Amino acid sequence: MVDVARGHFQLYLCDINGQRPEDVSDPFPEDAKSCSRTIIQPTLGKVIITFIASSSSVFLAGCSDNSCRVFSVHRLKKLVIYTLSGHRNPVVGGFFMHNSLDVITVSTDGELCVWDANYKLNEVEFDDTATKEKVLFRLNKRYRYASSAEGCSNALVTAVSFHKQLRMLVTGFDSGHLMLHTIPDFNLISEIKLFEHAITTLIINRSGEWIGAATEDNGQLTVWEWRSQTCHLKAQSHARQMTSLAYSPDGLHLVTGGQDAKVKVWRISGGRAVVTFSEHTAAVTGVAFPASKAKVVISASLDGTVRAHDLVRYRNFRTLSVPTRQVQFACLAVDAPGSLVAAGGLDSFETFVWSVKTGVLLTALTGHTAPVSSLAFNPDVAGYSIELASVSWDGTLRLWDLTGNSGDEHNPSSVGSTKEVVHFSHDALCVAYRGDGKEIAISLLNGDVVFYDPNGGTEKGAINGKHDLGVAQTTEADLVTPKRSAQARKFQTIAYSADGEHLLAGGDSKYVCLYSIPDRVLLKRFEVTCNLSLDGVQEVHDRRRFLAQYSTEAMHVKLSQNVSLPIPTSRAGVDRSSRQWRPEIHVSSVQFAPTGDAFAATTTEGVLVYSLASACTGFGFGDHSVLDRATYGGWLFDAVGLDETTTPENARLALVEGKQAQALDIAIRLRLHELVKEVMESIPSNQIDFLARQLPIRQVVHFVIPFLARQLSGHSRHVEFYTHWTDSILRSRGLDLRRGAASWALAGSGNRSLDSSVNKSAYDKIGFLSEHGEWASCQASLVRLQGSLEQIKTNVVHRYSYMYFSEHSKRFFISRLISRC
Repeated sequence: MVDVARGHFQLYLCDINGQRPEDVSDPFPEDAKSCSRTIIQPTLGKVIITFIASSSSVFLAGCSDNSCRVFSVHRLKKLVIYTLSGHRNPVVGGFFMHNSLDVITVSTDGELCVWDANYKLNEVEFDDTATKEKVLFRLNKRYRYASSAEGCSNALVTAVSFHKQLRMLVTGFDSGHLMLHTIPDFNLISEIKLFEHAITTLIINRSGEWIGAATEDNGQLTVWEWRSQTCHLKAQSHARQMTSLAYSPDGLHLVTGGQDAKVKVWRISGGRAVVTFSEHTAAVTGVAFPASKAKVVISASLDGTVRAHDLVRYRNFRTLSVPTRQVQFACLAVDAPGSLVAAGGLDSFETFVWSVKTGVLLTALTGHTAPVSSLAFNPDVAGYSIELASVSWDGTLRLWDLTGNSGDEHNPSSVGSTKEVVHFSHDALCVAYRGDGKEIAISLLNGDVVFYDPNGGTEKGAINGKHDLGVAQTTEADLVTPKRSAQARKFQTIAYSADGEHLLAGGDSKYVCLYSIPDRVLLKRFEVTCNLSLDGVQEVHDRRRFLAQYSTEAMHVKLSQNVSLPIPTSRAGVDRSSRQWRPEIHVSSVQFAPTGDAFAATTTEGVLVYSLASACTGFGFGDHSVLDRATYGGWLFDAVGLDETTTPENARLALVEGKQAQALDIAIRLRLHELVKEVMESIPSNQIDFLARQLPIRQVVHFVIPFLARQLSGHSRHVEFYTHWTDSILRSRGLDLRRGAASWALAGSGNRSLDSSVNKSAYDKIGFLSEHGEWASCQASLVRLQGSLEQIKTNVVHRYSYMYFSEHSKRFFISRLISRC
C-alpha cells in the first residue's frame, strides 16, 4: 500500500487482482455533504503508483502498467476517472498545464505525449450526479528525446520535473545527462552532463533559473543555473550508510566514516563537507580526533590499515598496519595527546597499538577469544599511566596498562599488560569512559548498559534499556512477531555527556535514548526518522494480519516453499538479490559535543545534529551569523530597552531591594561605567557565577567584555573581584565567543568565494559591515582583556618574593588569582 499526501487529499493504492479495490481518496470537507468517495475501477494485474501530480480539483497518477489515470478529488459532473494509454514503457512523470486540464506524460524510453482535454478546468462543475457529457483527452502530439551527446542516445529517463508557469520541462537520464525543453513545442534549451550515475531527483525553483539535481548512487547534489551554464552548488555525501563519527576538540567540525570507504570532514555551521579522504579501499569502521589535536583525523578500516590525515594540507601523512599479516579492524581509539592509536581486530581477536609519531607497531594485546567490538582510552591524563579498555563478543571487559616503555621500538613486549578482566553474561558491544576516567559504561547484547568503577573494581549499577528501544513492525520475511523481535534489540553505541551526568545510547531502533546516570532513568527519546519506507519505523500492529501470517498453517506453507539462497558475497549480511529490499533504520554511532550542548548521531539516513537553543551551532542562520536571531532577537539591531523605568535611581533601588540581576540589567542597558561599577561591586561574590550565566550574549559582546578589560587595565583596585567576573563570563559564554570568532575567520577566507555574487550583495549591506565591525571590536576587547590578565599574573609572581603572607593566605591568594588569570 502506498500513502501519498499532496495538499488536501490522500491517495491509498492497494494490490488489484481483478477485484474491486479499496477507497482511493477521502478528501472531502465536512461541509461537502453531497460528496461521495472515488473508487478505482477494476484493473487486471498489480498497479503500483510511480508518481503523483495535482492541479486544484484533479490529480494525475502514473502506474506501472504503462498508463496514467486522471482522478477527481471531488465528485465532478464531467470527470471521475480517465485512463491515458499510449506509452509502451512505464510512465515516470506526468504534469498538468497551468490552469488547464491538458496533460503531458513522459515514459522511461524517452517518449513524451501531449494530451489535450475538450473542457477547460473551470468548465468542470462540482456535482454528485453523473451526466452523459464527460471530459475526453486526445493525444495531440508525440515527441521523442534526441541527443547528440555521447552515451545519451539510448539512455533511459529516470527523473522529470515541470515548471507550469514557464512551461519548462527538465529531464534526467540514467547516463547522468540533463535536458531542458519548452512545452508544448518541445524545443531544446540546454543540455549538460552533471553526473556519472543516473539522475534520480529533479526540481526547479520558483523563478525557473536554478535546477536542483541529485543522484542516489553516490549521494551527489548539484544546483545548476541553465542561463549562465554554471553550477552554484556541488555537494556529496556518503554513497552508502555511515558507520562512525567524531567531534573535533573545538566542536566546529564532524568527521564521519562510511561503508563506501570514505572519510569526510563536515563543518557543522554550514553543513558542508570540508574535505573527503578516499585512501581506504574497504568500509571505514572507526574515526577519531585526538583531544589535543584538532587538525589530525585518525581512521580505521576493514582494509587492514589505520590512517592519519592532516587537515592543514589535506593529505594522508601516516599509514599504520600490521606488518606480518592482513587484519581487518573493527574499532578504533586514540589517546588524548594523540601519540598512541589502538585498533581492534575483527578476525584476529587482538588489539594493536601504534605510535603515531614513528608509525611503529608497539604491541599486540592478546586475550580476547572473539572479535574486539570497541576500544576506549582513559581520558584522565593526570600522572603517567595510560589505560586502555577493550570489550569483545566473548563477554569480557579487559583493562590494559600501556605505561611500559613506548619508546622502545625493538621490544614490543615492554608495552601492555592486563590490569583486570571483567566477565559479563552477554556479549559486550560498546565501551565508553566518563570524562574524569573514574567510570566505564559497557553496552551488552541483552540491551543493558552496565556501569563499572575501574579504580575500585566494582559494578556501580545498570540500566535496562531494552524496553526503551520500542517495538517495530516486522517484515514479511521475518518468522517472529514484533514483540519477539524486540527482545533481540540492543544498544550498539553509547556516549557520556561532558559533565558525566547523562548517557546517550543508540542502536537497533529509530530512537536515541538519553539517560540520567545518577537516577538510572530515561529522560527523553529522540526519534531520528518517521520515514515509513524503512524497516523498523512502523509501530502500529494489526493482530489480524499476524494471526494470518504466523499461524501454524501459514508457517507450514512458508517452510514448504522454496527458499532462495542469499548471495555469498553480499555486503553487511543483507541479501539484495530479493525482489523487494528495504534498508532497516538503526543508529550506528552517537557522540556528545565537547561543550555538552549538542550531540550528533549517524543513522541510516545520514548525520543528525541535535543542539540546545543556546548552542549556537550555526544552523538556521545567515551565512555570517553564529548567534540565533530567533533566540536572542537579533543581537546587533536589538533595541536597548530604554524606557521611563530604565533610570539610575531604579537600578540603585533594585540593588537595595536585593534584586541584583535587575539592577545589573538596567545599568548595562544605560551603559554608564560608574553605575555598572557601583552595581557590580555591590554584588556578593557567591552570586557572580549565577548572574554571569544569565547575561545575554549581546550585552556580553557590546559592553561587559570592554568594561572588564577597562577595569583590569588599571582603572580599579579590585583586581581579584573583576578577575572572578572575567572567569565566570568566559566560562559561561566562551563557546559563543569562540564560535563567533571562528565563523568570521571562515567568512574572510576563501571558503566564501564559492558564491561571489551572493557575497558581494551581502558585503554591500550596511548591516553586514556593522556586524563585522562589532565582532572586530569584541575581538580587540578580548585581546586587551588577555593582556591585562597576563600583566596581573606577571605582577603577582614578581611581587611574590617581596610580600609577606602567612602560608595559608599566600597559597589561597596566589592559587585563586593565577588560576583565573
